[in-house]
Amino acid sequence: MTYEDINQLIADNDIEVIRVVFNDITNVSRARNIPVKHFQETVMQKGVQYPSAMLSVDTSANFVLAAGAGFAGGYGSWLLKIDPETFRIIPWAKKSARVIADLYTLDEVPVPVAPRSVFQRVLQELNKEGLAAYGAAELEFYIFKQYDEHGFDPTWTGLQCYSEIKQGEIDEILYQIVSGLAAVGIHVEAANTEYGPGQFEVSINPAWGIAQADVAFTLKTAIKEMMAQQGLLATFMTKPLTGLSGSGSHFHHSLYHKATGQNALFDPEDAYGLSDLAKHFIAGQLHHAKAISALANPTINSYHRLRPYTFAPSNVTWGLENRMCMIRIPGARGQGTHIENRLPGADNNPYLMMAAIYAAGLDGIRRQLPVPPPVENEDAYAKSNVSSLPKSLGEALETLNQDEVLVNLLGPEFVQAFTALKTHEINRFTDHVSDWEVKEYRELF
Repeated sequence: MTYEDINQLIADNDIEVIRVVFNDITNVSRARNIPVKHFQETVMQKGVQYPSAMLSVDTSANFVLAAGAGFAGGYGSWLLKIDPETFRIIPWAKKSARVIADLYTLDEVPVPVAPRSVFQRVLQELNKEGLAAYGAAELEFYIFKQYDEHGFDPTWTGLQCYSEIKQGEIDEILYQIVSGLAAVGIHVEAANTEYGPGQFEVSINPAWGIAQADVAFTLKTAIKEMMAQQGLLATFMTKPLTGLSGSGSHFHHSLYHKATGQNALFDPEDAYGLSDLAKHFIAGQLHHAKAISALANPTINSYHRLRPYTFAPSNVTWGLENRMCMIRIPGARGQGTHIENRLPGADNNPYLMMAAIYAAGLDGIRRQLPVPPPVENEDAYAKSNVSSLPKSLGEALETLNQDEVLVNLLGPEFVQAFTALKTHEINRFTDHVSDWEVKEYRELF
């Protein structure tokens, strides 16, 4: 999309405000709302300044000095420069449009800790190998009428995944999601109820390169806004309800040879229909699985989902059409050959999750790591000769920081900032007395 295309869209839709947005390290969507005149005259081509301090706040908006240069650095301004390809009209917001931006220093050097920059660096490494990345996150989430300290009231009740009757009850919600996402260029393949009261799942068309993460970022914001306008709460929190289904963000992805356009994961002569490159790519993701988890499951809450016999992975395994494994290889072959990594929770930052998974797979390709045998005709959860996934965010962070390959591919400065922010989050949680503790102990002792 060109600047002329943007100006035409602004004129055709009588746009008055443009949101310039990015996804920060802790997965909070940040925005500056720019009046259209200033946007067209200045921001569209030159960018808009943004305080660097906002990249040093955790999920509670507390400043974490170790996540940046601290007060000694002065917290100067950075620059938000738009990616014209991401400009979209927002049909549910009054005379508004939205565009995703990249973060630069005032000298126009990419900010290394910005999540979109992290993913772009990994994509550049894949490009060096002559490979193009193509994928989509398959997102699950809950929509509640009420969800607070007084309890919850789901938009539909029961556990009836894919039930036509249940989906008929909330047809208006499904229609809003499908039509609203289509209006911002996100084409839904399927939308349905999932295995939790008020839980939904949306599968979308895959995209190339950075657009894979841009789409997931936009989808989350869009659904939350559309539902809020109906007085509903949409949440991509991974485990909002004790004892009920968690929400995942299964990542379907593939690699293609840039020179030929052919699927790099397919080999018709192989018993599994998988190329040697595909096996190395899988092996890399398995090898770095625990470190990936810090970015695929980046909150304390995420780790309530990674439990056996929940259709979420609990150990480091792969299998053909096996939904108990961390990595599932769907049945499609030929140009449709792809991998489903089922590790990510719904609360991940898509730029960071995808960067970590592709970086891990890339290491497998470069080092030609051997893949273990797939899980076949046995219970993946019961396997005793495989590694378990991390049980906590702290364990995952420790593994990430010990993983020199992943640290180098993602960027040491980024990993340091991410670790500082998440460690602060863990420390705040450790200081908190939970409702469970009060109920369990207040009368006993």
